[in-house]
Amino acid sequence: MQRSLLLSACVLTCAGFLPLPALSDGTGASAASTPPPQIYHVVTTALCARLHERVRPAVAMILQNDQSIAKSPPLFKKYQRGALTAIGPAYPNGNGAPATSDSVYNHSPETDMALQQMSYLVIPVARNIIAAQTILDDEKLLAPTGSPADDAKLAQIKAQLLETIAFQNASLDLINGFVATQQMGELQHYGEELLSGIQGRDTTLQLQQAKPNQWQDPNTPGLPPNPYAFDPATVPGLAVGYNPLQRIMDGMTWLQVEEQKREGTAGATISAALAECGK
Repeated sequence: MQRSLLLSACVLTCAGFLPLPALSDGTGASAASTPPPQIYHVVTTALCARLHERVRPAVAMILQNDQSIAKSPPLFKKYQRGALTAIGPAYPNGNGAPATSDSVYNHSPETDMALQQMSYLVIPVARNIIAAQTILDDEKLLAPTGSPADDAKLAQIKAQLLETIAFQNASLDLINGFVATQQMGELQHYGEELLSGIQGRDTTLQLQQAKPNQWQDPNTPGLPPNPYAFDPATVPGLAVGYNPLQRIMDGMTWLQVEEQKREGTAGATISAALAECGK
């Protein structure tokens, strides 16, 4: 609406500088016949301005994160398929036969590729979470508007978006935690297959299951704590420790469903507030 009004004002203003239309006798139209230019003023409320300047960018980054996080379940399935078909001596635990479990510690070229693709999701999602929460935590968002009702709407929108971000943060913790744990495990056992050649005897070690690191603090450094921060350890069916890959995938699905519920609630509140801006 605001852009349409500004565009109309620009068109009307520029029209005053166009050449006068020619008459049939070849003379120009009288200047007196041209109506005086009209000046349009765009009037908005503090609520509408903050929805446009602060809420809209935060929502855009949240929606962008939805697309990135949605790429993770297929990658987990790809990793699982690679773990189940891990064979050959090229990997520390390869025994020449397909794996018989969904252990996350079975390795194959497919698991390596899936893990690399998962790592590409981490930084973009983290940056959007940091930027969106920074916008929402800005004191200017909740500065008094002069209308108690509008102040309450902005506070409600902020709370609902922060809760949505908290669930996205938990999804990021699962993705990044899995990637970091697997990469650390690979680094820890890298080169074990070469020990026998170096020492001249068979000292092949069975690949040990690396204990996952503790989950990172969901509060990004430099940001105030998100009051709705969600601990991934409380995801139903998921316990921090030794988990089959399927449980991690189920946890990701549960987080996405819960995040979509909160995102829908926030969307309804924002839509209702935007409806007031068109009046």
